[in-house]
Amino acid sequence: MAHALANRDDYGYPTQPDSRRRLRNSAVHTSKRILLSGIYILMSVLGLYLRLSSGLRRKPALNPARFHPRHILVIRLDLIGDLVLSLPVVHTLKRTYPEAEIDLLALPSSAHVLGNDPTIHTVLTYDPNIWRRPKALLNPKNWREARALRQRLHERDYDLAVSVFGPWAALISLLSGAPRRLGFGKESYPGLMTDSVPGQHWEEGDHLHEVDYCLRLAEAAGATIQPEDRIPTLVVDQQARQDVEHLLQQEGISGEKTLIACHVSSNNGQSKRWPIPYWARLIDRLLQTGRYEVIFTGAPDDLPLIAAITARMRERAINMAGKTSLRQLAGLLQRADILVTGDSGPMHIACAVGSKVIAIHGPTDPAMSGPVSPHATVLRDPIWCSPCYKARGAPADCRFFTTQCMKNIPPEQVLQTIETLQSEQAGQPYSEEVALLEMPHKVEGIPHEQDLQ
Repeated sequence: MAHALANRDDYGYPTQPDSRRRLRNSAVHTSKRILLSGIYILMSVLGLYLRLSSGLRRKPALNPARFHPRHILVIRLDLIGDLVLSLPVVHTLKRTYPEAEIDLLALPSSAHVLGNDPTIHTVLTYDPNIWRRPKALLNPKNWREARALRQRLHERDYDLAVSVFGPWAALISLLSGAPRRLGFGKESYPGLMTDSVPGQHWEEGDHLHEVDYCLRLAEAAGATIQPEDRIPTLVVDQQARQDVEHLLQQEGISGEKTLIACHVSSNNGQSKRWPIPYWARLIDRLLQTGRYEVIFTGAPDDLPLIAAITARMRERAINMAGKTSLRQLAGLLQRADILVTGDSGPMHIACAVGSKVIAIHGPTDPAMSGPVSPHATVLRDPIWCSPCYKARGAPADCRFFTTQCMKNIPPEQVLQTIETLQSEQAGQPYSEEVALLEMPHKVEGIPHEQDLQ
């Protein structure tokens, strides 16, 4: 646990790096930029060759009236939350081309969340991150896996490949052999897309949500977008539901009390996490009411963080982290009455399965990456520097090393929101007793003594 939480303050946030860490970070960043620049030049040459060999002819627009694909490949090689937000591409394309078989290529670590979605014919997996280091070029296994992927994609004989995000997806769309390749031009390499959509994700001044970028691609592929398409939907199979009920029974959860799921972790930035002492105080107060059951969700890697929280608690919550598969996690979040979380993949999973969500945001902008659901409540304090995350490059960590935006959301505010949601569901007026627990905001990142107990 000490290693997992190294270089963290009492809130669980990164401390300011010393000169050695800054030098190392700078060296890694510089070498990465050099490597990516070299790849960009090589791929641009390939793209130019492809354009010249095609005679620079412009392809007719994709339209269901004259385009009749048999096989479509959708590529999203990203974290779980981004994969869930990409599902509207699959669903709208299936509605547009009902006779087509639609495959989805995702990271192995994310793909299992898809369950038994009836619109997806086959879920393929590949992890291009194995090529991040130069020595990967010398590993024969990596080349064998790349050749196997290419062969499998060619066997499917795709008519259209949709690169949802990033250069790797664009490269694999070319590898697929599909004669029509669609994606954002600025995210690809010049010439790789036969159907290049203007712009890119998080274009300066756009201020669009991730799901809207995905739907822009679906529209370019011939789909007619409807308002309800903005809300991703995730299928939870019956087996996953049964597994979840069995797991809950083993932990002694009967269903008589309101079940609150707490996802305390978040990928791509420690500052997206709510403070450790805040979690401890919130969960203690929930359990002390006698009306709630609380479970931790997460992966095995989240266990040290959960242990740091439970060490500060007086009550006992149920730890389900590392005990569920991704499909079972989706079932567990659907079974829970409310999920409390920071900006995380499980936040998007819970929204997609129709659960109530309380999402605590700080460095990330909920208008661009927040929950897309009528059942979600976003809590944030819009201090002058928030949101600061630009969705490119470095992870979402505070440049001032205070993460004040997250500290300004006290446990009592979250508790009040939970009580309000429960009162609304029961059709009862909200009791102001909880509101009296409101505590003052923190100043300049200095912890209150009771926060660190």
